[in-house]
Amino acid sequence: MIGIFSKTTDSNFIEAAGLGGLDFIILDKEHGPLNDEIIHHHVRAATLSNLKSIVRVRECNEAEIGAALDSGASGVQVPNISSAAMAQKAIEAARFAPDGLRGVCRFVRDAEFGNKDKQVNFKQANSKMLVLQVEGKEAVGAIDEILALEGFDVLFIGPYDLSQSLGIPGQVDHPTIFELCKGLVEKALKANLKLGVFVDNIDQAKKYKNIGFEYIAYSVDVSIFREGIMDIVAKYDALSQHK
Repeated sequence: MIGIFSKTTDSNFIEAAGLGGLDFIILDKEHGPLNDEIIHHHVRAATLSNLKSIVRVRECNEAEIGAALDSGASGVQVPNISSAAMAQKAIEAARFAPDGLRGVCRFVRDAEFGNKDKQVNFKQANSKMLVLQVEGKEAVGAIDEILALEGFDVLFIGPYDLSQSLGIPGQVDHPTIFELCKGLVEKALKANLKLGVFVDNIDQAKKYKNIGFEYIAYSVDVSIFREGIMDIVAKYDALSQHK
């Protein structure tokens, strides 16, 4: 699966991303200017273009996680998971009983504002994608305990925060980062989980895909747009020089 992070407030870009053929888009509340109303519009736009919408919440918080899923999003991504206890808290916040303790309200978009059958709603909601994001040395030390838990789908590596915690901030291509990630592949397979990672470029995407990472988040929409503009400007300047 290939997707991108999104920080835009314009839902047209979300729909365009789906029409462009992406599998998923991560609607970023942690490092983006998105509020709940914008998330609802983005989720509608993603649905229109057959794009999975994953909301990255600001923190492991029951209200944040519940609100993200109430929007009708395809899933939720929880950042800064550093222990099995925190991972369990995220799982419980994202699932209805008996799998969790998510707060119940039938009159939200995810339940078709009360139109969807209750039991159908609970079953479908509990099958939504839950992505747990690990980003530091503490989390790496607790990986076995986190992977032993049931109720989530993807273990996502945040290489930038991980590099900082290892004392090599920003060096996401450092061999230490890659070897740590490589060591997770067999463990994740045994736990029947997918592995995800953020990448800056296609070479990184290829490297991680080749070792078994299946949920690849490629860059950020606003940066991709900027790079596209820079490419146009560079090509235009080259044309001008040939006159």
